[in-house]
Amino acid sequence: MKSTIYPVRLTRQDRLLFRNAAQSEGLSIAEFLRRAGREKAAPIKRQPASLRYLDEFSTPAEALENPKEWIRRKIRERHC
Repeated sequence: MKSTIYPVRLTRQDRLLFRNAAQSEGLSIAEFLRRAGREKAAPIKRQPASLRYLDEFSTPAEALENPKEWIRRKIRERHC
């Protein structure tokens, strides 16, 4: 497995917060940050961003039934 190092500057307050949280779970700070990052990133892969905004806008029923086909059709209509 290839490893990548990302430089991260932490304030003293953040460093203490992360260290205490990691110690309470019996983890290194690095592993604690990896797990926190994975938990935050996991939901992003599950749902297309376009579907997260449906509650904020009025959307035709046909778009809700088959969003991908509706989006394809709208793109075709716009470019033809």
